[in-house]
Amino acid sequence: MTIQNPTDPLRRIHRPELVTELLGWAAAGCGLGTVRGHVVCDSGYDDCNLTLSTTRGRYHVKIFTTERPRELTLRYVDLLRCVIAAGVSHPALHPAGGADLLHHRASGNLLVVMDHLDGGTFFDRGGHPNPAQLADLIRQVRLVHSIERDFAPLHDWWATPNMPVLAHEVLPLLPPEDQRTVTEALESFATIDLANLPRALVHGDLTKANVVPTSDTTVAVLDFAVANRYPRIHELSMIVVNLMHGDPRDLDERLADLTRRYGSPPLTDAELAALPAYVYATAAMELLGAAREAILKGNDGRENTYLLSLGRAATAAARRIVRREHRIPGE
Repeated sequence: MTIQNPTDPLRRIHRPELVTELLGWAAAGCGLGTVRGHVVCDSGYDDCNLTLSTTRGRYHVKIFTTERPRELTLRYVDLLRCVIAAGVSHPALHPAGGADLLHHRASGNLLVVMDHLDGGTFFDRGGHPNPAQLADLIRQVRLVHSIERDFAPLHDWWATPNMPVLAHEVLPLLPPEDQRTVTEALESFATIDLANLPRALVHGDLTKANVVPTSDTTVAVLDFAVANRYPRIHELSMIVVNLMHGDPRDLDERLADLTRRYGSPPLTDAELAALPAYVYATAAMELLGAAREAILKGNDGRENTYLLSLGRAATAAARRIVRREHRIPGE
């Protein structure tokens, strides 16, 4: 299922004209004090995220898109409880009446309320993790990967394993150079024996917009909406392509650092062999997904514009690695 959300966050929810009433209701139910104001966040593609200011502080309110079926919303909240219990650093949830998932009947919206983390995400800050922050993130990644509970599978149209479907839709719409790059990434990805790669529960979207630096040595992780059972290297590929973008080291140096940090037991020979092609495909998917948003939906927002640029830069870097490994002339 491809969620066809509007680019305006408020148009993704029921009865947006009632958002002020909804926030007052949520603040009262969660015991957060009197509302002073709110700001709609412009990042993200699916839900409507707001920063709520009250007499007791600031909070993050996620109003779930009307496009997400109720069972997937329940899955999302269940996942949050699970990863928080596992020790992952995620903003604390604020329940109302003992329930983490709130239902504002007047508007028909489902939502969650959580602590607001000051300072913004790495995307907001225009940065990337330092070595200590990266170490803390990998510690939390391994906590997620160690969760053995099975959640219902989720189809994420922007996820790397779904590259053939997205490429079929978007590839003809791209400029010739992008078409050539994406086609090569697709062909490279097809050589991976995905069935031979160890799988785990992964966050699935560890981008700059979903990781918050909480100190010089720690980070918090947001938005488990597309968590799924995928190859473990799916997680590492997204980190090196998106979250570490802007790191002055070459892509292969970043990748080598990340694989060392993954720890014990280390990645298998099959995972290490597949990583360059998986990274290439992940970079191409960032380009494809952002291009789909821009071309088909007119999304010219700052996050989508940034992802287009990131996708082109990352595919060029990943292509050099893959061509070098396969000893293709000219690389």
